[in-house]
Amino acid sequence: MSETNDKPLSRYIRVLETVAHARTGVTLTDIARELELHPGTAHRLIRGLVALDLLHSPAGTKSYVAGARLQSLLHATMDRAGYAAFAKSVLDGLVAEFGETAHLARLSGDFAESVLMEQPSGSDRAFVQPGRQLPLHAAASGKAILAFQDEDFVARYLTRPREQFTERTKVGETAIRNEIDRIRADGMAVCDNELDSGVLSYGHPVRIGGGQVLYSVGITGLADRFRPIDRSRIKLRLSEAAADLGRRLGFTG
Repeated sequence: MSETNDKPLSRYIRVLETVAHARTGVTLTDIARELELHPGTAHRLIRGLVALDLLHSPAGTKSYVAGARLQSLLHATMDRAGYAAFAKSVLDGLVAEFGETAHLARLSGDFAESVLMEQPSGSDRAFVQPGRQLPLHAAASGKAILAFQDEDFVARYLTRPREQFTERTKVGETAIRNEIDRIRADGMAVCDNELDSGVLSYGHPVRIGGGQVLYSVGITGLADRFRPIDRSRIKLRLSEAAADLGRRLGFTG
Protein backbone atom coordinates (compact mmCIF):
# COMPACT_ATOMS: atom_id res chain seq x y z
CA MET A 1 0.00 0.00 0.00
CA SER A 2 1.40 3.42 -0.93
CA GLU A 3 2.13 5.74 1.98
CA THR A 4 0.60 8.70 0.13
CA ASN A 5 -2.71 6.87 -0.31
CA ASP A 6 -2.84 5.57 3.27
CA LYS A 7 -5.32 7.55 5.41
CA PRO A 8 -3.97 8.69 8.84
CA LEU A 9 -6.45 6.63 10.91
CA SER A 10 -5.71 3.56 8.81
CA ARG A 11 -1.99 3.98 9.53
CA TYR A 12 -2.61 4.02 13.29
CA ILE A 13 -4.77 0.90 13.04
CA ARG A 14 -2.17 -0.92 10.96
CA VAL A 15 0.54 -0.11 13.52
CA LEU A 16 -1.68 -1.47 16.32
CA GLU A 17 -2.42 -4.62 14.34
CA THR A 18 1.28 -5.18 13.71
CA VAL A 19 2.11 -4.87 17.41
CA ALA A 20 -0.87 -6.92 18.60
CA HIS A 21 0.13 -9.85 16.37
CA ALA A 22 3.73 -9.84 17.60
CA ARG A 23 4.13 -11.84 20.81
CA THR A 24 7.51 -10.40 21.83
CA GLY A 25 7.18 -6.84 20.55
CA VAL A 26 8.38 -5.05 17.42
CA THR A 27 10.87 -2.24 16.81
CA LEU A 28 10.32 1.02 14.98
CA THR A 29 12.38 -0.38 12.10
CA ASP A 30 10.18 -3.50 11.99
CA ILE A 31 7.01 -1.40 11.86
CA ALA A 32 8.35 0.93 9.16
CA ARG A 33 9.45 -2.02 7.00
CA GLU A 34 6.28 -4.07 7.54
CA LEU A 35 3.96 -1.16 6.71
CA GLU A 36 6.21 0.40 4.05
CA LEU A 37 6.43 3.70 5.95
CA HIS A 38 9.20 6.25 6.15
CA PRO A 39 10.92 5.85 9.56
CA GLY A 40 9.99 9.41 10.49
CA THR A 41 6.32 8.69 9.76
CA ALA A 42 6.44 5.46 11.74
CA HIS A 43 8.05 7.27 14.67
CA ARG A 44 5.35 9.95 14.67
CA LEU A 45 2.57 7.34 14.65
CA ILE A 46 4.19 5.32 17.43
CA ARG A 47 4.74 8.41 19.57
CA GLY A 48 1.03 9.29 19.32
CA LEU A 49 -0.04 5.76 20.26
CA VAL A 50 2.35 5.68 23.22
CA ALA A 51 0.90 8.99 24.46
CA LEU A 52 -2.56 7.38 24.42
CA ASP A 53 -1.28 4.30 26.31
CA LEU A 54 -2.10 2.09 23.35
CA LEU A 55 1.55 1.15 22.92
CA HIS A 56 4.29 0.72 25.49
CA SER A 57 8.07 0.32 25.28
CA PRO A 58 9.42 -1.71 28.21
CA ALA A 59 12.40 -0.15 29.94
CA GLY A 60 15.72 -1.19 28.49
CA THR A 61 14.30 -2.26 25.13
CA LYS A 62 13.74 -0.69 21.73
CA SER A 63 10.62 -2.76 21.11
CA TYR A 64 6.97 -1.79 21.38
CA VAL A 65 4.23 -3.95 22.87
CA ALA A 66 0.54 -3.43 23.57
CA GLY A 67 -0.06 -0.68 26.12
CA ALA A 68 -2.53 -0.88 28.99
CA ARG A 69 -5.41 0.52 26.96
CA LEU A 70 -4.89 -1.80 24.02
CA GLN A 71 -4.50 -4.80 26.32
CA SER A 72 -7.81 -3.94 27.99
CA LEU A 73 -9.51 -3.83 24.59
CA LEU A 74 -7.98 -7.12 23.46
CA HIS A 75 -8.88 -8.96 26.66
CA ALA A 76 -12.41 -7.54 26.75
CA THR A 77 -13.25 -9.50 23.60
CA MET A 78 -12.51 -12.92 25.15
CA ASP A 79 -15.48 -15.16 25.97
CA ARG A 80 -15.81 -17.97 28.51
CA ALA A 81 -14.56 -20.59 26.07
CA GLY A 82 -11.43 -18.54 25.54
CA TYR A 83 -10.82 -18.18 29.25
CA ALA A 84 -11.42 -21.89 29.77
CA ALA A 85 -8.70 -22.68 27.23
CA PHE A 86 -6.21 -20.50 29.10
CA ALA A 87 -7.23 -20.90 32.73
CA LYS A 88 -9.33 -23.99 33.46
CA SER A 89 -6.40 -26.28 34.28
CA VAL A 90 -4.94 -23.70 36.68
CA LEU A 91 -8.24 -23.29 38.52
CA ASP A 92 -8.73 -27.06 38.59
CA GLY A 93 -5.37 -27.37 40.35
CA LEU A 94 -6.50 -25.00 43.10
CA VAL A 95 -9.81 -26.84 43.47
CA ALA A 96 -8.02 -30.18 43.76
CA GLU A 97 -5.69 -28.90 46.47
CA PHE A 98 -8.11 -26.95 48.65
CA GLY A 99 -11.48 -28.51 47.88
CA GLU A 100 -13.13 -25.10 47.47
CA THR A 101 -14.32 -22.87 44.63
CA ALA A 102 -11.64 -21.19 42.48
CA HIS A 103 -12.31 -18.46 39.96
CA LEU A 104 -10.73 -15.95 37.60
CA ALA A 105 -11.96 -12.34 37.70
CA ARG A 106 -11.38 -9.51 35.24
CA LEU A 107 -11.59 -5.76 35.72
CA SER A 108 -14.75 -4.50 34.03
CA GLY A 109 -15.53 -0.84 34.67
CA ASP A 110 -16.03 -0.34 38.41
CA PHE A 111 -16.37 -4.06 39.16
CA ALA A 112 -14.42 -7.26 38.91
CA GLU A 113 -16.30 -9.65 36.65
CA SER A 114 -16.08 -13.37 37.37
CA VAL A 115 -15.22 -14.81 33.95
CA LEU A 116 -14.46 -18.44 34.85
CA MET A 117 -15.26 -20.57 37.90
CA GLU A 118 -14.46 -24.15 38.86
CA GLN A 119 -15.87 -26.16 41.78
CA PRO A 120 -15.25 -29.64 43.22
CA SER A 121 -17.33 -32.34 41.56
CA GLY A 122 -18.83 -35.48 43.01
CA SER A 123 -19.32 -34.04 46.50
CA ASP A 124 -22.48 -33.54 48.54
CA ARG A 125 -20.99 -30.56 50.41
CA ALA A 126 -22.21 -27.01 49.77
CA PHE A 127 -19.83 -24.67 47.95
CA VAL A 128 -19.74 -20.91 47.65
CA GLN A 129 -20.45 -19.56 44.19
CA PRO A 130 -19.07 -16.02 43.63
CA GLY A 131 -21.41 -13.54 42.01
CA ARG A 132 -20.91 -12.37 38.43
CA GLN A 133 -20.07 -8.80 39.52
CA LEU A 134 -17.64 -8.51 42.42
CA PRO A 135 -17.22 -5.12 44.15
CA LEU A 136 -13.67 -3.78 44.10
CA HIS A 137 -13.82 -2.61 47.72
CA ALA A 138 -15.28 -5.75 49.28
CA ALA A 139 -14.59 -8.96 47.31
CA ALA A 140 -11.10 -10.41 47.65
CA SER A 141 -10.80 -10.72 43.87
CA GLY A 142 -11.92 -7.13 43.47
CA LYS A 143 -9.54 -5.82 46.12
CA ALA A 144 -6.63 -7.68 44.50
CA ILE A 145 -7.31 -5.78 41.27
CA LEU A 146 -8.09 -2.38 42.80
CA ALA A 147 -4.89 -2.34 44.87
CA PHE A 148 -2.74 -2.42 41.73
CA GLN A 149 -4.47 0.24 39.65
CA ASP A 150 -2.93 3.68 39.24
CA GLU A 151 -3.81 6.59 41.51
CA ASP A 152 -6.18 8.18 38.97
CA PHE A 153 -8.27 5.01 38.87
CA VAL A 154 -8.29 4.60 42.67
CA ALA A 155 -9.17 8.26 43.27
CA ARG A 156 -11.98 8.11 40.71
CA TYR A 157 -13.35 4.91 42.23
CA LEU A 158 -13.35 6.44 45.70
CA THR A 159 -15.58 9.31 44.56
CA ARG A 160 -18.40 6.87 43.84
CA PRO A 161 -20.90 5.44 46.37
CA ARG A 162 -19.90 2.09 47.85
CA GLU A 163 -22.30 -0.45 49.27
CA GLN A 164 -21.87 -1.83 52.79
CA PHE A 165 -22.70 -5.51 52.43
CA THR A 166 -22.04 -6.59 56.03
CA GLU A 167 -20.98 -4.82 59.21
CA ARG A 168 -17.36 -5.68 58.32
CA THR A 169 -17.38 -4.12 54.84
CA LYS A 170 -14.87 -1.26 54.54
CA VAL A 171 -16.50 1.69 52.77
CA GLY A 172 -14.61 4.76 54.05
CA GLU A 173 -11.80 6.19 51.92
CA THR A 174 -9.20 5.96 54.68
CA ALA A 175 -10.09 2.34 55.44
CA ILE A 176 -9.94 1.37 51.76
CA ARG A 177 -6.63 3.12 51.20
CA ASN A 178 -5.18 1.39 54.26
CA GLU A 179 -6.40 -1.91 52.85
CA ILE A 180 -4.79 -1.11 49.49
CA ASP A 181 -1.46 -0.45 51.24
CA ARG A 182 -1.72 -3.74 53.10
CA ILE A 183 -2.47 -5.71 49.93
CA ARG A 184 0.40 -4.10 48.05
CA ALA A 185 2.77 -5.01 50.86
CA ASP A 186 1.47 -8.56 51.33
CA GLY A 187 0.53 -9.42 47.74
CA MET A 188 -2.77 -11.11 48.62
CA ALA A 189 -6.25 -9.76 49.36
CA VAL A 190 -8.63 -11.21 51.93
CA CYS A 191 -12.40 -10.92 52.26
CA ASP A 192 -13.46 -12.23 55.66
CA ASN A 193 -17.23 -11.86 56.09
CA GLU A 194 -17.09 -8.52 54.21
CA LEU A 195 -19.20 -9.44 51.19
CA ASP A 196 -21.26 -12.36 52.48
CA SER A 197 -21.57 -13.43 56.11
CA GLY A 198 -19.91 -16.75 56.80
CA VAL A 199 -17.72 -16.64 53.67
CA LEU A 200 -13.92 -16.36 53.53
CA SER A 201 -12.15 -15.55 50.26
CA TYR A 202 -8.61 -14.88 49.07
CA GLY A 203 -7.55 -13.10 45.90
CA HIS A 204 -4.21 -12.58 44.17
CA PRO A 205 -3.43 -10.12 41.35
CA VAL A 206 -2.51 -11.56 37.95
CA ARG A 207 0.09 -9.48 36.11
CA ILE A 208 0.06 -9.69 32.33
CA GLY A 209 2.30 -7.98 29.76
CA GLY A 210 3.98 -4.85 31.11
CA GLY A 211 2.94 -5.71 34.67
CA GLN A 212 -0.64 -4.53 34.19
CA VAL A 213 -3.25 -6.01 36.55
CA LEU A 214 -6.49 -6.69 34.68
CA TYR A 215 -7.17 -10.00 36.42
CA SER A 216 -7.10 -11.73 39.76
CA VAL A 217 -7.32 -15.37 40.74
CA GLY A 218 -9.29 -16.27 43.84
CA ILE A 219 -10.46 -19.09 46.02
CA THR A 220 -13.47 -18.93 48.31
CA GLY A 221 -15.32 -21.13 50.77
CA LEU A 222 -17.44 -21.27 53.90
CA ALA A 223 -15.41 -19.54 56.61
CA ASP A 224 -15.75 -22.26 59.25
CA ARG A 225 -14.45 -24.87 56.85
CA PHE A 226 -11.84 -22.75 55.06
CA ARG A 227 -10.30 -20.86 57.98
CA PRO A 228 -8.25 -23.76 59.43
CA ILE A 229 -6.20 -24.01 56.22
CA ASP A 230 -2.82 -22.32 56.67
CA ARG A 231 -2.92 -18.87 55.08
CA SER A 232 0.72 -18.97 53.98
CA ARG A 233 0.01 -22.14 52.01
CA ILE A 234 -2.95 -20.50 50.30
CA LYS A 235 -0.84 -17.44 49.48
CA LEU A 236 1.92 -19.58 47.96
CA ARG A 237 -0.46 -21.55 45.76
CA LEU A 238 -2.36 -18.45 44.62
CA SER A 239 0.94 -16.74 43.83
CA GLU A 240 2.01 -19.69 41.70
CA ALA A 241 -1.38 -19.81 39.97
CA ALA A 242 -1.25 -16.05 39.30
CA ALA A 243 2.21 -16.33 37.75
CA ASP A 244 1.05 -19.20 35.53
CA LEU A 245 -2.08 -17.30 34.48
CA GLY A 246 -0.03 -14.18 33.79
CA ARG A 247 2.10 -16.13 31.32
CA ARG A 248 -0.93 -17.71 29.69
CA LEU A 249 -2.98 -14.51 29.46
CA GLY A 250 -0.06 -12.27 28.53
CA PHE A 251 -0.48 -13.11 24.87
CA THR A 252 -0.57 -9.43 23.95
CA GLY A 253 3.06 -9.02 24.91
